[in-house]
Amino acid sequence: MKKFWCLFLIALFVLGCSAQPDERIPVLPEETAASAEATVRAETPDTVEAATPAPAITPTPAQEPTQSPTLSPEEKLSAYIEGMTVEEKIGQLCMFGFSGTKEISREFKKILRDYSIGSVILYGQNVSRTNSDGGFKQCRGLTDSIRAANESEIPLLISTDVEGGKVTRFHWNKSLLSADTLGSKNDPERAHDQFQYIAQGLADAGINVDLAPCLDTAKDPDQTFLGRRIISSDADVVSRIGTACITGLHDGGCLSVVKHFPGHGATTKDSHESTPEVMKTLKELSLYELVPFRDALETADGVMIAHILYPEIDKTRIASQSGVFITDILRNEMGFSGIVMSDDFRMAGLRKQTSLKNGAVQFILAGGDLILCGANHSYQRQILDGLYEAVANGTISEQRLNESVYRILTAKMRVTGWNPF
Repeated sequence: MKKFWCLFLIALFVLGCSAQPDERIPVLPEETAASAEATVRAETPDTVEAATPAPAITPTPAQEPTQSPTLSPEEKLSAYIEGMTVEEKIGQLCMFGFSGTKEISREFKKILRDYSIGSVILYGQNVSRTNSDGGFKQCRGLTDSIRAANESEIPLLISTDVEGGKVTRFHWNKSLLSADTLGSKNDPERAHDQFQYIAQGLADAGINVDLAPCLDTAKDPDQTFLGRRIISSDADVVSRIGTACITGLHDGGCLSVVKHFPGHGATTKDSHESTPEVMKTLKELSLYELVPFRDALETADGVMIAHILYPEIDKTRIASQSGVFITDILRNEMGFSGIVMSDDFRMAGLRKQTSLKNGAVQFILAGGDLILCGANHSYQRQILDGLYEAVANGTISEQRLNESVYRILTAKMRVTGWNPF
């Protein structure tokens, strides 16, 4: 029995020695643990005596929403134009007239509304100048009816051509000196005051554009069809007096469209009846005929282009159809950025050169903006047909329309106070 218990105890001892310690909980003798701690301290830099705490996390504030950049007035106007229909844009390129003094005709009212026509021209036939007040009250009633017929939010330009002398349209209380009389007096202040007076009278009658002054110059004005409508044979006098006239119109509340670029003084022919031809080079024009226009371009709101052929400069196209004159010379070389207007499309100077449809298209392609056509509704419809077809077939791009509409709306904002934003 004693032998049995001795063997049993020996077996237990052997098993205990062979058992592996728990690997998950290592046991270090006290001396070993102290030695390890001393080793860690020795290997730790003096500057770090304890574990560096983790940096605190600061909440990131919510980002403000990105603000859209503020658009400039020019960018706002461009955006407004982008929102216009093609039909509205084409209508802005037209300044049309009609017959009558009391109210606009039914046919013209239809054209005005159906095609969103943006501008209207009044001639002497629209003014009862024999009325006791010279026709101003009657004209105001007429322009009010025109504006009432305009269904667009874009205001109209309503124009006429008061130059002084025989071209006055109304009967004025003060005598209006002719252009050549103003030139002979060579008094810019007097010219300014006369045209300020004109502009105030026109504004009272509901008109906001005067197609004046003439900046044509001629060595012998009496030999031209313009005659006394020419300020002077001295180009510098034309510049000085012409610019004073423009400033006067502005001070009286009207836009100014100078005429007849590049000059009607070197021919005896009347472009109302035929197509004048002037055999002058660009250098010759630059030294004389173009001088008053160049000097006035910073002041003028618009420039009217003549139906005259200058074969030495453009062999095939009259000035009102010529990209050489409108884009290369007037815009690029002379730096004009305002409205380019045609002379009246009813004139033979244009119609003997091309059809009205083609003439309208070519005028816009050449860089023109505003097509003038008086009281002939058949002609007006041909002009519109030409523009509509050219846009539809891609001859005139919408971008090209936008360029002209931009210039026209800019002028409207300036003279009417209209703000599309």
